Amino acid sequence: MKTIKILNYIFVAALGFFAVMFGIDRFGNNNEYQTSKVTLYTEEYCQDIVGFNDIIPLEINMVDGKIANINILDNKETPRFLQKVTDEELVENFYGLTPEEAINLDIDAVSGATYSSNAIIKSVKTRMEIYEKEMSPSPWTWQLFGIIGCAVVLCILSICRRKLD
Repeated sequence: MKTIKILNYIFVAALGFFAVMFGIDRFGNNNEYQTSKVTLYTEEYCQDIVGFNDIIPLEINMVDGKIANINILDNKETPRFLQKVTDEELVENFYGLTPEEAINLDIDAVSGATYSSNAIIKSVKTRMEIYEKEMSPSPWTWQLFGIIGCAVVLCILSICRRKLD
């Protein structure tokens, strides 16, 4: 009878351990954004980033966790400055990069369109920082799930103990 109790404790403890580990793997590593298509906009997040005349709103399309393309939306910039940015293919430098790579990209402004290109670069990097924070789980998520998992295991052990006594 004592051997059966010990085996039950081991079984329940192992079950609880695997449940907690599955939860940490499933909820603690949020890589959902790496397998989806997402469209991000900078306007709401980059109000303080101004080009030559005003903010330059961008649409950033992400595919499988990487920047697929960037569209410059309607803005109040001088068209010839934006044309220089377009001609120099500034935004194309971000294509194929993960948010972390985009944030750390060392890129120079386009000569003759410094304000506009700096605003675009800073807007992309700022939006990628925000996106990365949105997609990263808080360390408290892991800890909370671990505490809940341990509490469940202890409850199950307690129930098993009472039934076996």
